[in-house]
Formats: sequence, C-alpha cells, structure tokens
Amino acid sequence: MKVILTQDVEKLGASHEVVDVNEGYARNYLVPRALAVVATKNALSNIDAMKRTEARRQTRLRGEAETVANTLQAKPLVIDAKVGEAGRLFGSVGTGDIASRIKEVFEISIDRHQVQLEDAIRSAGEYTVPVKLHNDVLAQVKVQVGASA
Repeated sequence: MKVILTQDVEKLGASHEVVDVNEGYARNYLVPRALAVVATKNALSNIDAMKRTEARRQTRLRGEAETVANTLQAKPLVIDAKVGEAGRLFGSVGTGDIASRIKEVFEISIDRHQVQLEDAIRSAGEYTVPVKLHNDVLAQVKVQVGASA
C-alpha cells in the first residue's frame, strides 16, 4: 500500500515522501496517528504544493532557531548548586535543570529532550552543552555550575 508521510518516521522516510508499506501497518499505525495519508490520485497531485509549503515553513523555523541560538550563546548560563568537597555536587544537574534555567534566564521555552547532555553534570565547573533547536541548528550553550550562596 502506498502512503504519503506527513511527518518524518524513523527507519521509514522523510516528510512528504511516498513509501510502500504493509496495509496493516498503514491502517493500524501510520494513518490513525496522522503520520501518513493514503496515496490517492488527488493526494499525489497535491504533494508538490505540500512540499513547497513545508519548505517555506522549515525556512521560517530555521531562521527563528538561529535567532534563539544567538541569544543562548550570547552569555553563559549560571546554575547554582550545593558543592561538597573536591568540587563534587550534592546531586547533579541534568537536562531538565538546564531547560528550566534557560526558561528563567532567557524566557525561551526549551524541551529537556532538546538539551543534548550525555551524562548529568556532577561537579562544579564550566561546560559547553549542545542544544538542538532545529534539524540544522545546534546551539552551544556555556553552563557554569557553581556553589550556591
């Protein structure tokens, strides 16, 4: 069964791509979750218009993401935490902490999944944390973790 993907689907294809899948997979998973539509003659004729609209939307989103990236990279993000002996933190600073601090300081909503921190920060210091704002835009945010007053 041929379907047109409305969103990127991992291991299947990109948005607005025509793919051939099993009928059950399309009927029971892709179509009910609005990940794809059945590739009818009418839908296939409209695919070029959908691609142009999506390209304009992605260009706008990329521009907004670049603006946000410049804002985030302008100054370091300071996170106060209790520090014990040898600079070790009581607890850790994770992606959720960084995302909420970005919201407080910069007034920019970032999902914690966009913060690409490999492991939680467990010691005081300065770190460079990548934040994925768009498929093409990755901001490098400087995070300073220090002792609280």
